[in-house]
Amino acid sequence: MKQNNFVWKILAIAGIAGVLVYFAASIAGYLLDPLTTAVAYNYRSDQGITVSGYLIRDEEVLADNSGLVYVTREEGEKVSQGGDVAVVYHSQEGLEQAQRLAALEDQLEQLEYAQTVAAGGQAVLRLDSSIREGIFTLRQAVESEDYTAAGREAENLRALVLKRDFTYSGQDDLDVQIEALSAEIQSLRAVARSNSTTITTGQGGYYSSLVDGYEAVLTPDRLQEMTAAELMAVGSDSAVSSSVGKVIHGNRWYYAAAVEPEELGKLQEGDSVTLRFVSGLEKDVPMTVFRIGEEESNGRCLLVLAADQYLSVTTLLRDQNAQVIFRSYDGIRVPSQAMRLLEVTFTDEETGEERTETVSGVYCRVGLIARFKPVEVIYQGEDYYLVAPSEEAMGWMDLGQSQRSIYTIRAGDEVIVTARDLYDGKVIEE
Repeated sequence: MKQNNFVWKILAIAGIAGVLVYFAASIAGYLLDPLTTAVAYNYRSDQGITVSGYLIRDEEVLADNSGLVYVTREEGEKVSQGGDVAVVYHSQEGLEQAQRLAALEDQLEQLEYAQTVAAGGQAVLRLDSSIREGIFTLRQAVESEDYTAAGREAENLRALVLKRDFTYSGQDDLDVQIEALSAEIQSLRAVARSNSTTITTGQGGYYSSLVDGYEAVLTPDRLQEMTAAELMAVGSDSAVSSSVGKVIHGNRWYYAAAVEPEELGKLQEGDSVTLRFVSGLEKDVPMTVFRIGEEESNGRCLLVLAADQYLSVTTLLRDQNAQVIFRSYDGIRVPSQAMRLLEVTFTDEETGEERTETVSGVYCRVGLIARFKPVEVIYQGEDYYLVAPSEEAMGWMDLGQSQRSIYTIRAGDEVIVTARDLYDGKVIEE
């Protein structure tokens, strides 16, 4: 038993010794040849701040109605002055009659289409093509989980299929069906009108189904006098509601937030910025600084941005976290550790005198050779630089046109981050 324990102790010591030897060899290898590299790649850095604020628009809440409301507009749809927005049915029977009427009108349209194409083969072929496209579009909508669009495409596809089905009917049969259906529709329309009321707009704009109680609290007229403290304390008016929705007038909308003045730097009224919402809109919105308020006792000031784009796709947004981007930088990203300085001596063509300039650049692995590629720093991040090729420095290095291609940094280059005794042309072994 004692002999077995002794054997296990020897094996354990040998295992530990093997691990220590492995780590020692790794450290020694690194110290002797500390070569590490990274891939350079195109990158964009944004300079800005993160804020929390509100979207403000010129909004008109439509009168509420206690009947059965059927909205005839989609979210964000443009409505002209006097245009219909919704239909209010006075009873369940009236709603069912309207649904029956809509179904009959669709069927009549399909029959009339079939009547026009019954004698034309080309029209039937176009219809078949439209059905195939509709199936493909419906599949795309389902795969992207856009179920609103999927429902709309399914209804369109159903109508196309019915049209195609009706084209097999004889001409005489179609005439009889159209005549009977037209008579039923006329009768039903007269009844439906007496059981419903159409709601129209007094002024044109964009329709929205969302009424949140901020419509009269946050208005464009208040923005000239509003303070950061007032915005931070704002609340919705619970007395405001509507089952019909609202209309947003004009094309201009605003985004207001309470910010610390020092965060704005040199930003001034009239400057252009980019607003990027954290959620709700997958677009960068170009905006103009409309107003920067005075610093208040709470250490905040009111920042108001204005935009004339994307109103129709922001109708459901109100209080939103966002990034206000002052400036964006595009370049090739390289690690900070990879940046090196090289002194270059050359003859000034204008004066004929020798000059020495310090050139910023990175060493890149080109095959088995290290090449110093001069760069211009565009932006400095926390642990990286955004750079571009430095044409001026390549001139100082007296590089010919064919050589410049080799010494020009590009996305995908293997940048040397750490290595010993680097110089241009050094052979780097595997």
